Amino acid sequence: MKKSIIGKNKQGFTLLELTVSLFLLVILTLLLMLILQTTINTSKRFLDYSNYEYALAHRKILETYNKSAKVTQEKHYILMESKDDSEDVRINFIDNRIYIDKYKNSHNFAGFILLLKNLKEYNLSEENDIIHISLVDKNSHKRDMYLRVKNEKTDKEKAQEEKEKKEKEKKDKDDKAKEEKEKQGKDKAEIEKIKPISHGEEGS
Repeated sequence: MKKSIIGKNKQGFTLLELTVSLFLLVILTLLLMLILQTTINTSKRFLDYSNYEYALAHRKILETYNKSAKVTQEKHYILMESKDDSEDVRINFIDNRIYIDKYKNSHNFAGFILLLKNLKEYNLSEENDIIHISLVDKNSHKRDMYLRVKNEKTDKEKAQEEKEKKEKEKKDKDDKAKEEKEKQGKDKAEIEKIKPISHGEEGS
């Protein structure tokens, strides 16, 4: 009886059980490594703000560009004049930063917004009415942006043009009415000259 109990206690894991256990252990280890790698990559993306910062800057520049009637490049900045003449904007490149400088009535400085900082390099160029903005960010990623030169009329210029057009139409109308009146006067005078003599006038 004692021998049989000792014999049962001496029984260990079978080869199949060991194989299954090792297989499960390998799968769990691989899953753990995959989760760890994914967490590290996600953390890197969240810690690297360069893409996010550039996307915001790109969007802000395009929003300003779409509201502008005139866009030109000057030395180290891009000048954008608004359609409604509310403010002018300069995309200003200074050292390793980009600012949006705002001006009221083209001269009065109204404030600025910092768009990007810690740039390694930037370059502005213009060819065939296309402004090329080339940037190298803090992580050495190269960024390119292209803007077409604009020379449209502002709302103020359109209003002035419309006013001048109406004034010209009014003047032309008045001149035409005056000419018509003068012509009628001349015609009346001519009729008076060739008016036939009446019988009463002949007898006298």
